Amino acid sequence: MLRSISVGILLFQFLPLVCAEDAPSPLTVVDARPDDVMNAKFASTDGWIGADAVYSIPLPDDSTLWIFGDTLVGRIRDGKRQDVGMVNNSFARQRGWGPEADVRLLLNRDSDGEPTSYVVPEDQPGYFWIWDGIVEGGKLYAFTTRLTSPGTISAFDWKLMDQSLLVIDNPLDDPATWRVQQLDLPFGIFTDDYEALWGLDVIRAGAHLYIYGTTRRKNGDPRSLVVARVAPQELTDFSRWRFRNGSSWGTDSRQADALASGVGTEGSITWLLDRRKYVYVYSPPLDPNIQMRTSETPIGPWSQPVTIYTCPEAAWDQNIFCYAGKARLVPGTTDELLISYATNSFDMLTDVTEDARVYQPRFVSARITD
Repeated sequence: MLRSISVGILLFQFLPLVCAEDAPSPLTVVDARPDDVMNAKFASTDGWIGADAVYSIPLPDDSTLWIFGDTLVGRIRDGKRQDVGMVNNSFARQRGWGPEADVRLLLNRDSDGEPTSYVVPEDQPGYFWIWDGIVEGGKLYAFTTRLTSPGTISAFDWKLMDQSLLVIDNPLDDPATWRVQQLDLPFGIFTDDYEALWGLDVIRAGAHLYIYGTTRRKNGDPRSLVVARVAPQELTDFSRWRFRNGSSWGTDSRQADALASGVGTEGSITWLLDRRKYVYVYSPPLDPNIQMRTSETPIGPWSQPVTIYTCPEAAWDQNIFCYAGKARLVPGTTDELLISYATNSFDMLTDVTEDARVYQPRFVSARITD
């Protein structure tokens, strides 16, 4: 997520031990309303015509890289999608903010001109969803999950397999020309009795990178927020990762303690410099209410959640659901959040074809308040 470049030098290096009763009062937002400017900039009618995930990473040239998961391709005419296909990841590059911002939607094509994903697994079946990432030493490090599916356009026909960490040497270049190394991430675990998914956000605070994930014991159990940390220069040395467990940091990822429960698979951790607090924004599973928690450290304790926006699309039809809530601080401001989320349908192919408003990234402007 977009975050102040001053975090690393302004935070104290050694974080105090924390306990639940130390959780701060939750911050909230006011004036949360659809951001018509940003919504218009991602409203394409040819080629790239909708996507989800909606991650954003600040790049060294002051541009922003937007990362999308499954992406619809085709065209939109009279509010309906035509000739609909899908690729599994795409990007956008944004320069500037506000009405004058320039957003370029990036859709990869193969040698025959057919749409294709930018990044695919090496020597393994399936495809990648790309999560959050961070630039360190001029390289982009991005987390991915490999999935398999029968290839149909539906909301839940996939299976999570494993995770990788991408190391991209040239993130400022066109993604089609990226030099990418794929490293197996050993902490992504997907079994019947335990699931661990890492990379929903990664931030730098003090001397460490903090990598956030979610875990659950079995399908249907509440999902919990967990965190690992590592020195930036040791990010790819997975033996150096340490996982928050009670009041200490351990080597066993399965022992990572829940920092918050009832959360979604995606979300964002954003540092508010003027308030010296973090906010964690997420969508609970199949819940139109985007929630936010507050903490004074990157490891918690986190406040109780407050609802900061209710997605109106869920009221359109009983098949439509909202997910993937996130927030980023608008550059040059201290209290303005840009919130994003995604929409989909339990009857995905039918509804995204008939109503082009569904499966389109949504943006909301809001202001932080006490």
